Amino acid sequence: MQAEGSRKRKKEGSLLFLIRRMIEKRAAIRYNRIERGETAMLIWILILLLSAGTTALLSFVLGPCAMWRFILRIPLLFAAACILWLLLFAALFSLISLFINKKKPVTKVHHGMRRFVVETMELVLLIGRIRVHAEGLDRIDRSKPFLLIANHRSMIDPFLPLTLLKGTEIVYICKPEILNMPIAGRYAHIMGYPFIDRQNNRQALKTIFRAVDIIRDEHTAIGIFPEGTRNKTDDPLLPLHAGSFAIAKRAGVPIVVAVNRNTQKALKQFFWHGTKVSFSVVDVLSPEQIKSLSTQEIADLVREKLEAALAA
Repeated sequence: MQAEGSRKRKKEGSLLFLIRRMIEKRAAIRYNRIERGETAMLIWILILLLSAGTTALLSFVLGPCAMWRFILRIPLLFAAACILWLLLFAALFSLISLFINKKKPVTKVHHGMRRFVVETMELVLLIGRIRVHAEGLDRIDRSKPFLLIANHRSMIDPFLPLTLLKGTEIVYICKPEILNMPIAGRYAHIMGYPFIDRQNNRQALKTIFRAVDIIRDEHTAIGIFPEGTRNKTDDPLLPLHAGSFAIAKRAGVPIVVAVNRNTQKALKQFFWHGTKVSFSVVDVLSPEQIKSLSTQEIADLVREKLEAALAA
């Protein structure tokens, strides 16, 4: 008995046993309880470990050399290996998109694909040294669907709420040009993102009805940039399209008003210089507050709140 107890304690103290327990513990955590950035961090650590192994292998293949050459060679090989594994991951991400048929209607949203895309977004933020500061997320009742409104300054603007509000299903309304993009368009299609053509009033109305159906039938939040396109001017906001707010009125859901800050610098300084960006929820308009207002009056009210928050 003592021998068995000794063997059991030795087993429990072994490295393999501890690793197995850690893996089992992580596997037991439900997806919606995983902390933000954890999965992306694990992927990044895996890439670094693979890069270290590749560096060791290449050093062995290249053979011995003078000390100063060895010191110079290791970081160069490691950097090259990191780039190689990141390119392989990007190639895998692109390859998977080829199996998505954009012409086939999406009758059922692929939640696994949504999670894969969100984790990839998180990895992009991590690698790009984009540090996200969030404020006011506690104002959102995540147990119910809502309409998320925000200013639009950069391509990474959707990344912020999708990664910050992990576990909350958010479907973004996109421009038709997104669908024509070789990779982003395919993923947007399989994730069930509606496309709106603001130049075609009839088609735009259909998209609004589709968004309302998504809120009601799928119990999913809708995200939209009411400016209609990225703001590349020096003005804090472009004119807001009042039709965007018809979704909240028809669906009877609150409007979450949020502000993206400094995101326009993130891609310019990607990786080389760390960038601090922020996503702030400045107010939540309840269905009762907007019930008696026209869509134009709602647009004016939201604009006031956005301008005040951006000026602060």
